[in-house]
Amino acid sequence: MEDQTDHNTEEEDDDDDDDDDDDDEDDDSVDPGYATLTQSLDAKTDRDKYDPAQDKDERRKIRESYRKLITKTQGRREYMNSKSSGLQETLIKANILYSRVKNTQEATLDSKLLVLSADMGAQKARNMRLDYQLFSVDEFVSKIKTVGTHDTSIQREGGEFDWKSIGMRAMTFGKRVHTIDFMQARKKQRRTTQTVRLVRSREDLIQPVQLQQNDIAGHENETSNNVNQIYRLLDQIGPINYFVFITNPDSLSQSVENIFYVSFLIRNAVAELDYSSGQPILSIRSPPTTDELVNGLGKKQIIMHLDTALWKDIIKTYNVRTSMIPTRAVRQQVAAERWY
Repeated sequence: MEDQTDHNTEEEDDDDDDDDDDDDEDDDSVDPGYATLTQSLDAKTDRDKYDPAQDKDERRKIRESYRKLITKTQGRREYMNSKSSGLQETLIKANILYSRVKNTQEATLDSKLLVLSADMGAQKARNMRLDYQLFSVDEFVSKIKTVGTHDTSIQREGGEFDWKSIGMRAMTFGKRVHTIDFMQARKKQRRTTQTVRLVRSREDLIQPVQLQQNDIAGHENETSNNVNQIYRLLDQIGPINYFVFITNPDSLSQSVENIFYVSFLIRNAVAELDYSSGQPILSIRSPPTTDELVNGLGKKQIIMHLDTALWKDIIKTYNVRTSMIPTRAVRQQVAAERWY
């Protein structure tokens, strides 16, 4: 028994020696350069962006959230409505999820969601109406190519765009004031000239004339007096041609004033115009009775236009030599050194 025990002990010692030899062989088989490279990559890797050792449960929750968001976005056609904000909310949630992504598998799901959002955004842009016209992405890109490339061969081969030309064209439609950075010309030195300020005395300054209440009342009384005077004159003359009555062959301004004063008589229903004879006949009338108003008697309003050519034609047509309404005295001209 003792010999057998000793023999077994020796065999176990031999096995331990064999294991030690295998470990030594494994250590010898590792390339020192590879180990150095691995350590260098681990030191340079940003664990906030890529971390193979990220918790598996955390990664599983991220993938699950991405799949739910993709499924929800695929089934929402209302997101393509121009007034819907669902697509913006989806992108906000995707940005929050992406801050937790640290591996390629989750990043692939983020790319899939991004492509889906881009397609829906393009369709949303097509559904937009600008000035009652549908927005065409293809037409917009075609116009950008036309402006940004002057050579047709570059357009076919997909060369570089002249972004400066595109920017200069876009600047003409902007409402923002251009900054000095876009001014490529040499800055010119502005010449400054000293101006001498003239100081005037208070006596030389033109002072405004203050209108009093009596001045306004006097003007209103003058209008009433002229209207009453024309009424009495029309009552004496009787029915007469309207143009013959209001036209002053010596003054266009007085003719316009006569039209103004006669309009007060017609408005107050103490004068009327009759067109039954083919000519406008002006005459005095009594105020309308209640029976006339009940039977539908109403007022009509017309706009009288009188310029120099028409005034001369009236004088020539009706052979107006003198004014039926006496010429009123011309008001005193306002002094040149005063203003109202």
